[in-house]
Amino acid sequence: MKTTSLTSENAVIPGSRLSAAKGLSALYDSQAACLVFACGTVFKVSSLPGLVHAEMLSDTFWLYLFMIALDILCLACVFRYASSGADAALRAENTFPYRALCLLTSLYLAVKGAIYFVYTVVFLMVDLFVGIPPYVVVLILAAPVIYLGVKGLRGIARCAELLVPVMLVIVVANFAFLETDLDFGRNLPVNALPPGEFFARGLRFGMWLGDMFPLLFADIKRKKFPFLAVGTGVSYALVAVTCLVAVAMYGNALPYVYNILIRLSGFNKFSLEIGRLDWAAIFVVIVMAMLSLSLHMWGAAEGAKRVTGTSLPALAAFSAVIVILPLALPNTQEAIDFSVTEFGYVMCALALFIALSFFALTFRRRWARSAPYLRERGVAVGEGRNG
Repeated sequence: MKTTSLTSENAVIPGSRLSAAKGLSALYDSQAACLVFACGTVFKVSSLPGLVHAEMLSDTFWLYLFMIALDILCLACVFRYASSGADAALRAENTFPYRALCLLTSLYLAVKGAIYFVYTVVFLMVDLFVGIPPYVVVLILAAPVIYLGVKGLRGIARCAELLVPVMLVIVVANFAFLETDLDFGRNLPVNALPPGEFFARGLRFGMWLGDMFPLLFADIKRKKFPFLAVGTGVSYALVAVTCLVAVAMYGNALPYVYNILIRLSGFNKFSLEIGRLDWAAIFVVIVMAMLSLSLHMWGAAEGAKRVTGTSLPALAAFSAVIVILPLALPNTQEAIDFSVTEFGYVMCALALFIALSFFALTFRRRWARSAPYLRERGVAVGEGRNG
């Protein structure tokens, strides 16, 4: 049978630029697990507990469990798609529905990235650069984010792989040596909200779903050890424990605690003995935030690349937005307040739609086993996969 060679610019032709670029999006599942910890949890364990408690009160921990379940569902869809090989086949076909879905994902990541960036700027101005002009903080933060975003997924993954063990030890140590009064009874929904009101309030925090959507455009290589399952379990267990401890520690005062991860480090036993160790938690939050922001930038650019054929306009637009937006807002807190309005419903619905849509694409029978399908179409399979 004569094999037809694809001439689409999105086909993975041997020796082509796209074939080389495919290797740049390849990473091991151990690196993906590090990204889940660094990028998928940072905003859930910083300001979010206080924002949620302001609306949910004693139902805060239970909403966290519900949202964690939704986020793990999104994560499972992401890794199913990224490890199935369907993306290479879809790029080769280059259909309109696929391009539309990639464009939607790119816009979703860009919006999330912009709001996350504003939050990080606010955090830096409150906890680190007090009294410093906002434009200085914006430029200091934007430089490494843009650099890593342009550098690409492999650079971000390698940074996460090197730094996550250190950050994990710091976070676990803060919990292990926590010395303060805790009342876990505050997590009991004594005055539980009616189900309708629970979801009406809780789904406003839907923007915190889908942090790992950039990995939809990655090429994940599996190892024998289940790094993704273990990494995801550890990461989300720490998210749940952080919320549980935060409510038990602060109760109704939690909305006034801007960054719970840093406040927990202040009650570390060693901090009480030898002086402030807040810098350790500040280091963790800053590094994780920068990795998350750069990953969102890369993901938005990759989604746009599948639509337009180039990522340069998306990289330039993302860079401009994250620099201009916090400087243009009269009050940067407005962006955070806006993220938990009805806007959160839209982001929640989009997150679930994107995740389930990509998951459904993995069941197209033509590429149930993507490598044979691609070879039948005359398309070289990228080197980033081990079966």
